[in-house]
Amino acid sequence: MPPVAYDEEGYPYEDSAVETDWHALLLGYLHWALRTWFGPRAWVCSEIALLYGQGDPTAVLAPDLLVAFGPVSRQQPSYKLWEQPLPSLVMEVQSKSTSRNDRQDKMHTYATLGIKEYWLFDPRRKRLPPRLEGYRLQGKRYQPVPANAAGQMASCVLGLELRVLKEEGEVTTPSGHTLRFYDPASAEFLRSHQEEHDDRLAERAGRQQAEAAQQQAEAAKQQAEERAAAAEAALRVAEERLAALRRAEPGTGTEGESA
Repeated sequence: MPPVAYDEEGYPYEDSAVETDWHALLLGYLHWALRTWFGPRAWVCSEIALLYGQGDPTAVLAPDLLVAFGPVSRQQPSYKLWEQPLPSLVMEVQSKSTSRNDRQDKMHTYATLGIKEYWLFDPRRKRLPPRLEGYRLQGKRYQPVPANAAGQMASCVLGLELRVLKEEGEVTTPSGHTLRFYDPASAEFLRSHQEEHDDRLAERAGRQQAEAAQQQAEAAKQQAEERAAAAEAALRVAEERLAALRRAEPGTGTEGESA
């Protein structure tokens, strides 16, 4: 899709390859973080065809993120509701071309299907924090998820908070913000794939440094033991020489006794 706007320096933004790049990176984090967090307890996928009308190939949606619990058949090219459990949560990362549909037709369809939570993240604003909205199904309609005492919104489905942060990292929106999952129980953010990779590299480097330090310590200990043994041997030789000199002195030793 061609860019729809340019900044003051002539660089494209919105619906351009640049946005596609961070959009993909953001979805990669959301997908990886939840998949790692839940493991086999949940099925997490991004940008999969959600088919909700058996026999009707036009009854299809493609949520940016989908989370389902239960006996899900893995490794499927699409998600067929007549074969799979109903997803508990879907999320859309909005763009200019999808915003209206995300808020109208998709929201209505997800509510009709009975999906418990629907989240919208709008990263397009350049100078303000991106807008995050959560909706929870009550009856047959979605109601906004209220903010908690700290001003954050929490997902009952995930047991996690969703936070918009101003930070430099691998995934930042045009305003320099990012969306992260936060575990209030451990007071930690869910890690990205890159962060996990960096942690493994740091752990490996730490082990290598510890092993090298241990080897150096063992080598120093061995050298110290060798120096101590050499000093002890030199001391014995010196004592033996001193004893020989004393025996050779007139009036001492065997010679003195015979006189």
